[in-house]
Amino acid sequence: MGGIFAAVCKEKIPEGVLYNGLRRLVYRGYDGAGVAFLRGDKIVVWKSPGHLEKIAQQLNFLNVDSDVAVAHTRYASRGWPVVENTHPLLDCTGRVAVVGDGIIENYEEHRRVLEDRRHQFKGRTDTEVAAHLLEEELSRRVNVLEALQTLSRQLKGLYSLVFLVEPFRRIFFIANGQPLVIGVGDKCYYVSSDIPSLYGFAETAYAIEDGIVGWVDAEGFSAVRIVDGSVITPAGLQGKRVKYLAEAGEKGGFPHFMLKEIYETPEALNRVLLAVMEKYLRLASMIVYGAKNAFILANGTSLHAGMIGSYYFNDMAGISVDPVSAAEFPYYALEAVETGTVVIAISQSGETSDVISSIKLAKQRGAVVIGVTNNVGSRLALESNVYLPIGAGPEIAVPATKSFTATLATLLLFASYTGMFTGKTTRDDYRRIVEEVRNASALLKEKIPEFDKSVANIVQLKYNWGSAYVASSGINYPLALEGALKLKEAAIVHAEGFQLGEMRHGPMVLISNDFPMILIEPAEDQAKPLYVKVLEEARNKGARPIVIGSGRFGDSITVQTPSVPRYLSPIISGIPIQLLAYRLGVVFNRPIDTPPGLAKAITT
Repeated sequence: MGGIFAAVCKEKIPEGVLYNGLRRLVYRGYDGAGVAFLRGDKIVVWKSPGHLEKIAQQLNFLNVDSDVAVAHTRYASRGWPVVENTHPLLDCTGRVAVVGDGIIENYEEHRRVLEDRRHQFKGRTDTEVAAHLLEEELSRRVNVLEALQTLSRQLKGLYSLVFLVEPFRRIFFIANGQPLVIGVGDKCYYVSSDIPSLYGFAETAYAIEDGIVGWVDAEGFSAVRIVDGSVITPAGLQGKRVKYLAEAGEKGGFPHFMLKEIYETPEALNRVLLAVMEKYLRLASMIVYGAKNAFILANGTSLHAGMIGSYYFNDMAGISVDPVSAAEFPYYALEAVETGTVVIAISQSGETSDVISSIKLAKQRGAVVIGVTNNVGSRLALESNVYLPIGAGPEIAVPATKSFTATLATLLLFASYTGMFTGKTTRDDYRRIVEEVRNASALLKEKIPEFDKSVANIVQLKYNWGSAYVASSGINYPLALEGALKLKEAAIVHAEGFQLGEMRHGPMVLISNDFPMILIEPAEDQAKPLYVKVLEEARNKGARPIVIGSGRFGDSITVQTPSVPRYLSPIISGIPIQLLAYRLGVVFNRPIDTPPGLAKAITT
């Protein structure tokens, strides 16, 4: 994933334009930055790993002496955050430079073929194949637009690509599943991943539809549809005023990163399907299949995801995987670790100190470590024998949202694939689950606004939010723990998560008419009688439970969720509890994105 910002002007690109455009896109990636521009008729590339703010002076982003340039800020979803993997990326001749956003699914297949043809690759990122494939196409023809059409038919995945090609003073692009917009300024045209980055530079922006290739120069732009070659004029695209304030640009118009990232969950789920490569999934699954014993090791939100993951492994692979807090692991489980033990370590940041210290101890005793992380350049990825990327993209808010859901999807794929080795699932079962995750993405895109509307009404009701309970059973029980954590983080409300049966062993004594009690309907039929019993007992005490579920049990205050297979229930039902925590935080005027005393990665 990354942020793309390109400019082509009638004169020299104004000072600071490229830097400020990228600065507003840093939320899309902060592992490296670079720029390619034409000096005369030759491409020059400046780039470096690291955060844009640290390397801007080194790269002289403020003053690029050219009238055409493409710039990029990178999130390392594939390939370590090193200079070789930092965009822009070049072909063998140095005549083609490319920057990209998204994932090219079949890049390994193309890379093998290209290497057989003696192409020299500098890094490990998937985007680099696009430069070499375009190099080959241009060796056969002069028309760059035709070459781009052929290239786009060769690539699978969700991506947007922007190119410089010698000696053309144009920006070339392919839009295929990732956002790309053209900005129209006074003396410059721009191509960017996001409209807010254009504030102050362009008055109008045109969203580029999927399945389009084209070019932009200082006088205008031209585009054609990949499928039939039909020409698209500016009149055929939807123009929007660039009206976001510059300081709000990085949030895409949302008031907080947390809300923005909740709404990005559908995209994050799709990215999981592209980020997790089958060869590593197969290797990780074989390791778990051959294990003597297995642990899931994580903290906080990742631990709750791991607890749900243990249900997945039990159901789909028939393998018992013990979820353990990484902080408790040395005292609880270390003595059971030996050669043949597998540790599945989960960390969104990949830098969580308890996780890192515990896997080092486990490796000393002979364990094999499988890392699951959203940061492939992290210590967890480095320390793991095999790692699986979550692929959710950058997450800025401290309360984890889309990364939690994407972690669940990653563990679901992992467990299902492992089941093929144990005999509990087939390849058809695995393909069906992949399709159901894709369907869940589409469903959430439709349902998140509906959930948000219901939650916005609920937070206006009269409750005493000094404390709250969140409860469920079965595969949604860990979701109750996660819901309570979100209420603490985003709303700064004291909350406890319980298994429904445990509610009747003490906690019910505190229930009253204004005590907030949030019940997440279990996904298992055998758990429904207990759910109804707890619901009725709470009502008998005068309470008004807030229900996340089907609403089939006479629930008056309900965020209604659609019926989905059991293993998708935490993925769907997790969104309303995130929104509830967020909306309460807004009502209480909490520092939602940066709760006091918390950090995105607990590293000390």
